[in-house]
Amino acid sequence: MKMKGLVVAAAMLASSSAFAGATGNVGGVSEYMFRGLSQNPDDPSIQGGLDYAFDSGLYVGTWASNIDWGAGGTELDLYGGFTKKFTDLIGIDVGAIGYIYPEKGEPGGLYPDANTVEVYAGLLVGPVTFKAYYSPSYFGAKEPGGGDLKNLYFVASGAFPLSETLNLTGSIGYTSSSDDAAGGFCPNVAYCEVTDSYIDYSVGIAKTLDGGFTATLAVVGTNLKPDDGSGNEKTDKPSIVIGLKKTFDL
Repeated sequence: MKMKGLVVAAAMLASSSAFAGATGNVGGVSEYMFRGLSQNPDDPSIQGGLDYAFDSGLYVGTWASNIDWGAGGTELDLYGGFTKKFTDLIGIDVGAIGYIYPEKGEPGGLYPDANTVEVYAGLLVGPVTFKAYYSPSYFGAKEPGGGDLKNLYFVASGAFPLSETLNLTGSIGYTSSSDDAAGGFCPNVAYCEVTDSYIDYSVGIAKTLDGGFTATLAVVGTNLKPDDGSGNEKTDKPSIVIGLKKTFDL
């Protein structure tokens, strides 16, 4: 899902013409987190994608990862948008992304129709990106009356150079849904908090290595208070996520 999208968009905003052309990426993370929530609890994920940026500022891309939260074992993202810089410090990014689950409808699947489309708009101010996402039907979750759960997500993220090869990274996001939901917020529905909003955060470092590799380390968490299984609520423990990715021109 979409912390990767924030990184791609920020790179394109930094210099749309410099990134014109096709690029690919492949890598892995110790745990795939989306908006503070694990998509493959306690297991690593292998991930990769392809992107094409046009000189005009238009871009398209696709990205995939293995998952394990009830919508099958595979997530495929398709996205496209437009980015433009007005000054060296100010730019915009608008577009849409589709989260596709090819194995939806498996027997016992938690969400038989988890496929989701979001539209987004972002503003770049120096090293910080402010972005808003909206979905009219959020990962198969339903309102009590049976209608699709609608969702807004606001996030601020940034990468701050510490040296030529080392960046401090961080983000804070806020999810707001049209009604209380459980299944949309954590894989283990029996023990997750039922709510219509929550905050997620990430703080980490990214190290550029030789050969197009980037190594990352981040602390990722939320303010949710899931049941521990004994009827007692506790604050959700942050996850420590390590990753390694290689980016290459095509």
